[in-house]
Amino acid sequence: MAELGPLLRVSVDDLEASLGARRLREYIRACESGFLDRVLDISWTVALDERIRAVFISGPTASGKTTFTDRLAGALRMMGRQAMTLSIDDYYLSGSFSQDEWGRPDFESFETIDADRMVADLQGLLSGRPTVLPRFDFRTRTRHEDPADPVTASDGTVLLVEGLHGLNGAVMGRLPPETRRGVFIMPYGQLYSDRQLLDWRDIRILRRISRDVRHRGSPALATLDYWPMIDRTEQAMFPAYLAAADEYVNSAMAYEFFVIAPMAGRFLADSLDRYGSGDLRTSWYTAHGGFADIDRAIPEARRLIAAIQSIPPAQPGFVPDISILNEFIR
Repeated sequence: MAELGPLLRVSVDDLEASLGARRLREYIRACESGFLDRVLDISWTVALDERIRAVFISGPTASGKTTFTDRLAGALRMMGRQAMTLSIDDYYLSGSFSQDEWGRPDFESFETIDADRMVADLQGLLSGRPTVLPRFDFRTRTRHEDPADPVTASDGTVLLVEGLHGLNGAVMGRLPPETRRGVFIMPYGQLYSDRQLLDWRDIRILRRISRDVRHRGSPALATLDYWPMIDRTEQAMFPAYLAAADEYVNSAMAYEFFVIAPMAGRFLADSLDRYGSGDLRTSWYTAHGGFADIDRAIPEARRLIAAIQSIPPAQPGFVPDISILNEFIR
């Protein structure tokens, strides 16, 4: 059973003290080293136990599950264990979904996943059978696969299964406990000055906004407008997922306040301007194509922008190529 570790508390004074090219690089190096050490700790546990055939990685949206999984795969290969990644996102169902009272489709619940197909593919890979894996396109919300391109996991390969519901019992519970390991990852940090400016929920909102704008063609206000659906799922599911995990990883990086927060702040300001001028794209997060509760999203956007104005910015070019933050900014 995993538990949340210490809260990473970062002050605006801490950030300002790290400005300057040399000091900033040293600050970034210290942040990244701590995270990579955690990856190596878990990889040693898995690599040295030949009984472990699968690692299930779960956590709230914008926690860095995909990049963590890639880093874990690289570390395992370095230690002599072959690794293959399997994304639960590729098993989203296409078609219509249930909606909340505001018209937000539920893209978050476990019922949106083709769990039977995913478990069948997982068992096929663990058995060494050639298996056709699907790919999900988030822009079109459709799933594709090529029957002529199956993959096979060699004997002893560790499968790394990552996704929002990776620690759901209907997925992880199909394997004997001694053959699996569970990891719960989430940024758990706080930025403050004379008061709290941003908390761990805000960290994920800003990460998600940056990713949605860059990779999913969704405006920043649409992400905020949809967030209550995300909150609802996480409050219902993630205490149990954390309890089911063997390991907890804090993916918060102190220096991300320099980089992601100002970037997301610009996206929010642009989104507000476009909404005010009637030029904002409608949200694909709602069934009717408009916004569910724009009167809630706009004050939330203004709150975040006000907090971000206290933060000194840094260029994304300072972020190392190996960083988990690239999942949200590139």
